[in-house]
Amino acid sequence: MTKIRNPRNPGRPKAAADQAPIQETILWTASKLFMENGYESVSLQQIAKACHVTKASIYYHFTNKPELFKIAVTTILDKAYASTLHFLQEADTLESGLIRVAEAKIARPHAEMETMMREAEPFLSQEQVSAIREAEQRIHEAIADRFDQAMRSGELREGNPLLMAQAFSAMLMLGNREDTRSGYASARDLAVEIVDLFLHGAVNLPK
Repeated sequence: MTKIRNPRNPGRPKAAADQAPIQETILWTASKLFMENGYESVSLQQIAKACHVTKASIYYHFTNKPELFKIAVTTILDKAYASTLHFLQEADTLESGLIRVAEAKIARPHAEMETMMREAEPFLSQEQVSAIREAEQRIHEAIADRFDQAMRSGELREGNPLLMAQAFSAMLMLGNREDTRSGYASARDLAVEIVDLFLHGAVNLPK
C-alpha cells in the first residue's frame, strides 16, 4: 500500500529540523542589510533573495517587516552589549578597554542609529521602538558603569557618566565615514586616535 505524504504549504521549511538554521540565516541576513542600508531601502523580497528562500519563508518565521527589523536590530545590540561588557571588564585599563570597544565597532561600519530609527519609527509599534531603545540603552549603561568606576578611582574627572558614554558612542560614528577611515591603516589605528581624543581632548596641555 502506497503511503501518501501530506503536502507542505508554500514557503514552509522542509522539516522541523531545518527551521532554526533558516530562521537564523534570515535574521543574520536581515541584520546585515538593515544595518548597512537602513529600514526603508531594504525589502523582504531583497532579504529572501539574499537568503535563497521565498518571501513566504520569511513570513513563516517572522510576522512582518517591522517585527523582523526589531528582532534583527535588538539581536545585534544584545551582541554588542555582551562584547562591550567583556572588553571593558577584561581590559587592564579604561583606555585599553575603550580601544577594544571602538575597534570592534569601527571594524563593522553600519547605518547611524538615530538616522535609521527616525526612518523606521513610523512603521514600528511603540513596543518595537521601546525594545530597540532599551537594547541600545544597555550598551550606554555598560560604558557608563565603567566610567563611574573610573571617576571613583580618579582615572576620570567627575561628571555625568551616562552623558560621557553617549558622547563616546557618538564619536565612534566617525568610524563610519569613508573619508575618516581612509586616513588610517586599520580599524585599531583609528580606534586609538578616537579614544585618545575622547579621553585627552585636542588641547596641547603643557607638560
